[in-house]
Amino acid sequence: MRKVPIAIGILAVVVIAAAAGYYYTSSNQLTVFAAASLKKPLTKLAKQYEKEKGVKVALNFGPSGGLTAQILQGQKCDLFFSADWKYVVKLQKAGKTAKTKKFLKDYLVLVVSKTGEKKGIKSVKDITKPGVTVAVADPKAPVGEYTQRALEKLGIWDKIVKNGNLKARPGTVNQVATMVKNDQIDAGFVYRSVAVGFGLPIVQMFPHSLTGPIIWGAAVIKGGNEQLAEDFLNYCLEHIDEFKKYGWSPA
Repeated sequence: MRKVPIAIGILAVVVIAAAAGYYYTSSNQLTVFAAASLKKPLTKLAKQYEKEKGVKVALNFGPSGGLTAQILQGQKCDLFFSADWKYVVKLQKAGKTAKTKKFLKDYLVLVVSKTGEKKGIKSVKDITKPGVTVAVADPKAPVGEYTQRALEKLGIWDKIVKNGNLKARPGTVNQVATMVKNDQIDAGFVYRSVAVGFGLPIVQMFPHSLTGPIIWGAAVIKGGNEQLAEDFLNYCLEHIDEFKKYGWSPA
């Protein structure tokens, strides 16, 4: 006889949780891993999607390489947005993807802080000057790899390392942008989209001939909530203008 009130109590909790928007079944929960640079537009679209579809979207932002490693280790992920197409290919080769899509393209840019502007940093050559401090993302973040590749081709990488200009190797592109924004560093290398999002002055933009193609990719992860992941991916493609606001172009 005592089991009935307990069952009623549990049902009441479930009903209340559902009414408050806290209760979701596995069919309407979506776990999304995404490159840190996508945080602003993707967060906005996820909130819209939640309201329109009654779906809970859990977003996990970080460096694309690190997120790829987590997926390969078996961490729950339904949809992955990478800042480098090579990580999508890596997951594809490992048999982890149900569907892949080239999503966005971008460019590497040099941005400066207020102090950097005062020091007269007007091109990439100026970052080798004595007293100029520079931030380049860790190579585990694609922007760090793109930056080092471009600076090596320009003959500048060894100079900033040898001269002590390279002062910070943050883990994500957003951390580089934050350091420049907060005037903690004179100059940094970020994506054009990130510079636009943070309102940072762009000193120089680098062509893909120096960096290699900068292509954002998306992957529906096999064994996850594939149908919902594909639906949200299509939703993002339908609202591609939200990404264009930040300097991206459709891939």
